[in-house]
Amino acid sequence: MGIHMSETVTVTGMVLLSSPVKEYDRRIEILTRERGRISAFAKGARKAGSALSACTIPFTFGEYTLYEGRNSYNVKSAGIQKFFGDIAEDYDMTCYASYFAEMARYFARENIEAGQELLLLYITLLALQNKQMPEKLIRIVYEMRMMMIQGQGLELFQCLGCQNTDTREVYFQAGGLLCRKCAEKERELAKVHPFELSLDGLYTVQFILSTPVEKVYSFLVAEEVQKELERFMQGYLGRYLPHRFQSAEFLDR
Repeated sequence: MGIHMSETVTVTGMVLLSSPVKEYDRRIEILTRERGRISAFAKGARKAGSALSACTIPFTFGEYTLYEGRNSYNVKSAGIQKFFGDIAEDYDMTCYASYFAEMARYFARENIEAGQELLLLYITLLALQNKQMPEKLIRIVYEMRMMMIQGQGLELFQCLGCQNTDTREVYFQAGGLLCRKCAEKERELAKVHPFELSLDGLYTVQFILSTPVEKVYSFLVAEEVQKELERFMQGYLGRYLPHRFQSAEFLDR
């Protein structure tokens, strides 16, 4: 009777979570381009000198070669391509990175490709590490882009009602912009989601949603515009995302 060997699979991904298991092992959750969110066991990763210990640290990005078992994956080896060490040494950055990872975990599904989510998370952590933008502004960008990936983007370049592209005086309802005339017709909707954005606020949101993700973390706004966008995202997520992220509580204090 022949011995059955497990198949191996190689995936590109980032560690979202890592937890100790048994005496020497670790269980990790990886956001992967090819297979979405998967969990895997790294046997012996907590032993001194283990070749697997470095690749089980949260926010480590690289190529993971896994044995594919019947019910779980086991890490065979990994080639680390990027290690976000600075993040773990800074409390605020760790809180933000944990929130971004938790949101990615919430949306990513097992065995469904998550290339867009992975790229967004990677670019976002780079922005966090570079410290060129305020962390609150990075959060706004990440939330908007993640919601867009999930099919909850907004129509921001013309009125949903009459397709008028004059966006000088606009209101928001489910899915995007309304001009003043259409907003007045939709008074009931306006009560549900009464939100106006200044022109600067609108232009910023348009930039966030239409710029290639690799270049989106490349702007600054006045403090009052940032506060306006924070309020906007609170209302937007409150309406479209019926979930409370534990890690957000550390950011909202």
